[in-house]
Amino acid sequence: MNKIQKTIELVLAGKLRLEQKEDYCLRVFRQIVEYANGWSGGEFFDRLNYWPYRTAENLRRAPTIPWARSVENAFIQQGMTVPVAQARAGDAVFGRQPTDQGHIGMLGLGPDGKLWVLENATIRRGQGLGGALNWVPLSRWGTPTTVGRMPESWVFDPTPVPVVAPPAPVVVQPSAVRRVVVTDGAGRFLDQTGQRYVLPLADGYSLVVNATDPETVWVDVRQGVKA
Repeated sequence: MNKIQKTIELVLAGKLRLEQKEDYCLRVFRQIVEYANGWSGGEFFDRLNYWPYRTAENLRRAPTIPWARSVENAFIQQGMTVPVAQARAGDAVFGRQPTDQGHIGMLGLGPDGKLWVLENATIRRGQGLGGALNWVPLSRWGTPTTVGRMPESWVFDPTPVPVVAPPAPVVVQPSAVRRVVVTDGAGRFLDQTGQRYVLPLADGYSLVVNATDPETVWVDVRQGVKA
């Protein structure tokens, strides 16, 4: 599940409030990422390792205040970018207006199933969400200079590992005790389990009971078989 998309949907439903004062595009982006991951304020910058990639203008004019242009530079220098054609919900989208500070928005899926941008901007475009917040189709947003791809774990919930119960141990049950009993013709029954028994009958016939294998017992009437 895309937890960035879920966070955007909370914003659209009015259940999550983001910075609405203009000129805070990076703060809005950071708020979305940090809320989706349960991070503290500003943790996004440390996890991105943004600090070594601040632009010269950012360092000169505001060394302690992150600019979107510097964050874009961090994505570029660390190889965390994809072509615009491969953009997806949960990616960062960058523009260069204003040129020195830059601009950043968060990509999500809009009501038409296409990519839209949630941004804090100085101009009003797309659907207004209050204050400086816009929800605008990417096709109307302008040409991105960079699409930043965050680590998978920042965007997607971990795939649950199915719990596989160990197979039940095979319990070998002892075989039931089998008994083979045969009448002796005189009103008695003899236990012939594991034996071969021949009972003489009239006219030279005999009843043969073979129980040497308790699993397979056969009975036969034969002529001329001696006990």
